[in-house]
Amino acid sequence: MARDFLLDVKGVQRYQDQEPDEILLTTEAELTGEGGVLFLRYEESELTGLAGTETVFELRRNQVVLRRTGRVTSEMIFSLGQVHESLYNTGEGALLITVHTTAIEDKMTLAGGSLHVAYDITVEGLGTGKIDYWLNVRPK
Repeated sequence: MARDFLLDVKGVQRYQDQEPDEILLTTEAELTGEGGVLFLRYEESELTGLAGTETVFELRRNQVVLRRTGRVTSEMIFSLGQVHESLYNTGEGALLITVHTTAIEDKMTLAGGSLHVAYDITVEGLGTGKIDYWLNVRPK
């Protein structure tokens, strides 16, 4: 898999009664397209706590699908105003997560660009939080 792009990821997680947790990551990525859908692929690292996992963002019109395979498996579907439930499997057990998308700003093309996704998350019907991800993709 050719990694012809650099990806900057900024993630901010806010959970009740906790300080915001921010992660910044720069890594190599692959950006491809097929049938009007863009695919952004990269390997997770120890920094994210997901080493051994490949992450793929599938960018469709008005929808973003995030798939993780490897050590961690999950699929989250982000569609503005919609709620999606899925299993987040860590290998040590699966958690039911519910996401409610509050913002999508997709400015990605095959040449690179940016993506912002914001959502509310509930884990096992208990812990709730707000998560924002900003992705910037540029040629190497």
